[in-house]
Amino acid sequence: MNKTGTSLPLITNRNFRLLTIFKLCALLLLCISFYMAYRGPRIGFLILLPIVFLLWNVNYVIKEYSIIGNIYLLPDEIVISHTSGIETKYVFKDLKNLQVFIGGVKGELYGEKAITTKTGVDNSLMFQYLGENKEIRFLLEDQQLFQLSQILQLWQQNGIKLKIHNQSREMLI
Repeated sequence: MNKTGTSLPLITNRNFRLLTIFKLCALLLLCISFYMAYRGPRIGFLILLPIVFLLWNVNYVIKEYSIIGNIYLLPDEIVISHTSGIETKYVFKDLKNLQVFIGGVKGELYGEKAITTKTGVDNSLMFQYLGENKEIRFLLEDQQLFQLSQILQLWQQNGIKLKIHNQSREMLI
């Protein structure tokens, strides 16, 4: 994008149902494996335990989103461009209650001593457009932070009222 805007990948919602089913199956198999360790054949415990580990960590293996286009954040509008060719523009004069939620940056550690990293998919723009609530989810990577910070600062300087909810360790503004 140019100096006065930024482009972010537009993503689908996460598939919580599928991931929850895997977690529940892992818990069930864990219970069965401990039962087998104390009451049944001990070899069953050794067989089921790796399966439990795989099911519990399947959310790190399965890509939980799909990129379906781009979101362009410009000084006077937000443009959504889908890969199917559909383009939607939201002009700021018609927007109300603009909120930016930053849940994390792709590759960012969860904590200081964490070994797992964030996927960068817990980010969204929420607003009301002509009375209708909209939520736009986007992927945030490290190289896009500076441009995102610049456009958010520009929006604030232009008098656009927005709330920023930053749960990331990265500083935006």
